[in-house]
Amino acid sequence: MSESFQKEYPPVRHQMNVEKAREHLELARQELGLDEFPPLMMLAGDTPISLLSAEYYQQLFRKNLGLEFRIDVQIFKQRLEKMRQGEFDIVLSGWGPDYNDVLTYGDLFSSWNLQNRGRYDSPEMDSWIRIAQSELDPQKRMDAFGEIQRLLYEDVVILPMYERGFSFVVDSRLQNFRRRSVGPEVDYNYAYIDSSSD
Repeated sequence: MSESFQKEYPPVRHQMNVEKAREHLELARQELGLDEFPPLMMLAGDTPISLLSAEYYQQLFRKNLGLEFRIDVQIFKQRLEKMRQGEFDIVLSGWGPDYNDVLTYGDLFSSWNLQNRGRYDSPEMDSWIRIAQSELDPQKRMDAFGEIQRLLYEDVVILPMYERGFSFVVDSRLQNFRRRSVGPEVDYNYAYIDSSSD
């Protein structure tokens, strides 16, 4: 690998195709033997961005597919519990990296991962994840992650909405302060105020 993962394995660019979605929805309705779909439950957090996102998707699904979603707004702790119990049809959720490796995201959708709240179960996915966990050849390992990403998009396990990022300003007197993109975001362990630069 000579570039970042996203450069060497760019994610699929999805184009919205409402007609194709309606066709698939009709096939699903027939297969399930339904006259119409009952209202579905969209689990969301109580933050402003989560509420706006839930309302946006509620309107998008209603307008384009005629699907009704009830939004179940919960505080963080309750949302996590409902996710653990599988009490949702769709959940608005995110994941921050715990460590600096693609596997921090790559194994989330294995059948054995407790964070796999949608209970996605794919033997092919599990196989690629096992390779990514154990492969010593860097190129073969990244190829496995490329296959994991492909399956996530093909099976529509997730609908990526955005990547979170931050801008911040730090007073020049604050020394040895660290912000990280992996693990705990802010590190004050060795921080101090340099009063000599006043």
